[in-house]
Amino acid sequence: MTGLKFLIRFLALTALLFLVWIPIGEKYLDLLAWVSKYVLLLLGYHVEVVTGKTLLAMGYNVGASETPFFLCQGVIIGMESHAQLSNFNLVPLIALILATPGVLPMRRVKVLLIGLFILFCAHIVDLASHVPMYCGGSEAWETVVIFMSVSRVAVPFVLWFVLVKREILGAVRQ
Repeated sequence: MTGLKFLIRFLALTALLFLVWIPIGEKYLDLLAWVSKYVLLLLGYHVEVVTGKTLLAMGYNVGASETPFFLCQGVIIGMESHAQLSNFNLVPLIALILATPGVLPMRRVKVLLIGLFILFCAHIVDLASHVPMYCGGSEAWETVVIFMSVSRVAVPFVLWFVLVKREILGAVRQ
């Protein structure tokens, strides 16, 4: 497969998967918030997961979105509206792995599961790290937040290369 064919296949899969992601993304955010709450509990932070509508009803001046927020010691820690559409890089990782030629079907499933699990864990770290940064004033957690924000775009490409480098390098050699 030529580079152009790969690129076209990748872009087509990305567009298709993004359309599938739109209704799933909000549920994924809810899952991340729920898991993050328990990770934060293990770190000693007691947070409540609420939506913008709940905060609005409590008298906080936030939008009435369904996006989850953390409420920690009276501090509201949340994501921008429609975060499920912009924040998560599962779609390009899946598209890259599916578009890569020469990956055997069982190996493709295996690397997809590994990659998705790694990204899920990274998303938990990204989401949960905001609480100690804002509630604890920790510079170390601020560094984590900055690193996660900066690396967000590169992570699916790095993971893709690490997970299927054999096939990528094999195609380059041919």
